[in-house]
Amino acid sequence: MKNNIKKLILLLSLILIFVTSSCRIAKTDELVLDDTISYTNTSTDEFQIPASNNPNGFKITYDCNNDNIYESTSTLDNKAINPGSPKKPCATFKGWFSDPECETLYDFDEKVTSALTLYAGWDIDIQDLTTTIYQTTIKSNVKVTSQPHTKFSKSSTVSQGSGIIFLEDDTKYYILTNNHVTYYDKNTYTGSIYIVTDCYGNQYEATLINMNANYDLAILTIRKELVPKTLLVTNICNNDIKVNDLCLSLGNPESLMNSISYGKVLSYQKFNPDSDTLELNNVSFNVIVNNSYISSGSSGGALIDSNLKIAGIQFASGNNNQTGEFMRAYAVPATKVVQYIKSVLN
Repeated sequence: MKNNIKKLILLLSLILIFVTSSCRIAKTDELVLDDTISYTNTSTDEFQIPASNNPNGFKITYDCNNDNIYESTSTLDNKAINPGSPKKPCATFKGWFSDPECETLYDFDEKVTSALTLYAGWDIDIQDLTTTIYQTTIKSNVKVTSQPHTKFSKSSTVSQGSGIIFLEDDTKYYILTNNHVTYYDKNTYTGSIYIVTDCYGNQYEATLINMNANYDLAILTIRKELVPKTLLVTNICNNDIKVNDLCLSLGNPESLMNSISYGKVLSYQKFNPDSDTLELNNVSFNVIVNNSYISSGSSGGALIDSNLKIAGIQFASGNNNQTGEFMRAYAVPATKVVQYIKSVLN
């Protein structure tokens, strides 16, 4: 009896640590993929930098769309090539700037005397961006709930988080969420049932492919044959989102389906996990600190950039100790997300 009470207290303590979701405490034995697929980013970009006539000139880097980066060299007359206007969804191109804050417009008549980086500047139409998200990106958003099988008695405890469809093959959709959403204590539970609810409210039993506390990420799949309406895949950024960039959280906070909240990237900061909950979250690398609002149920939801790509996966929040007011959110950055996916699916 005392041992059972101790286990119950420990379990409740683990749940309370993560304020971003009513965490599913879940974990499975090692799973073997029934087939092998390769993760590829299927995004396309038609914008190209014209070739320089001086391959030995100074290196010019064009930072475009907050995601695509191009390289060229200065021309024979030691000038940077003006590549014209790239495209970005729901945005108007302002020009090429010499500073990442896009305050100083670059003069292409200037002589290049050293390596140079130019930045594309944009005016983003928030109203248009929001409309586009609800027409497209929201179809990748899902709610993830799980209910454990207990060794001791039937449990009715249900945990909830969020997820995002990032990949598909002929038969399945692949969903990213948090490890701490899918984790269960195999000393207490024999397994867990995962239910995915899509943006239309349709529910499916999902299969857990993998979870990893070192990334606080997990992958679930649902079978396409069960899906009555086509869902969409949201691609992952090629590069990590930058400080001060616009970002938004997509998820289901406090059971509110298909919610979006806007903010910006505040910094990159090393995350120090709680030593008592390392099986849930053992993230120790630099993560995205942002102020797009998340709450209970947001864990595993996507942090989206202004190109409507996955910039990260939200996994924790920081609240004011006295008022409980939301202050910041923490997300696994895109490069770490891709690293995890490749370790599982390649």
